[in-house]
Amino acid sequence: MSVATFEDVRAQAEQRLEKNMKIKSMIIDRLGLDAEPEVVSDNQPLFGRGLEMDSLDTLEIVVMINNEHDVLISDDDFEAFGSINALVDFIEAREV
Repeated sequence: MSVATFEDVRAQAEQRLEKNMKIKSMIIDRLGLDAEPEVVSDNQPLFGRGLEMDSLDTLEIVVMINNEHDVLISDDDFEAFGSINALVDFIEAREV
């Protein structure tokens, strides 16, 4: 079992931040939101007081994630829409 070095951990963290930023940018662009990805928190709710997405927005995001990452989100996967972090966790767990 190898021990991760500081550089390995830092690289993983940077990759995660980049992926989160990419997903935020894609959502903002796809839904035509008036927001900058830099001001959207990775833990901000996607529904309600967060990005204020609705059911039609959810469908847009499901299609976007399927097209971009080849990951399917079913009706039972509602937890994936808890936040940007939850969505990226969901994608990473299912990417090939």
